[in-house]
Amino acid sequence: MRKLLSLMFVSAIILAACSSSELSITEVQKIPTKVQEIIDTDYTLQLINDSKSDEKYIIYQSAGTVTAEIEERGNILDIKLETENEEHSELKQYVYKITRGDAQYDSINVKINGQDTPIGNSTGF
Repeated sequence: MRKLLSLMFVSAIILAACSSSELSITEVQKIPTKVQEIIDTDYTLQLINDSKSDEKYIIYQSAGTVTAEIEERGNILDIKLETENEEHSELKQYVYKITRGDAQYDSINVKINGQDTPIGNSTGF
């Protein structure tokens, strides 16, 4: 009986740890089909919202190497994109997935190399 209770307790802890989500941004290597269908290459910066999972995708086209980080500032989510080595003439598409977690923001502000940048296209599915 004790082993069964211990096993159930450990399982509950593992499940709770797996389901807890924090605010995060990660670069997506395999873009989901629904996101791919919506991406419009006419825009340098796009936001796509997945209403079912409450995840968001930022799509940024750049001739350089891009790194991303996020910061919650009150009710504002700052997405900071830094571009380096813009020596190439062809654009590369960077797709980042934002997981909301328990964050309570209601506005998104994108900064590219420290400059506030408007989102060219915002859509969802």
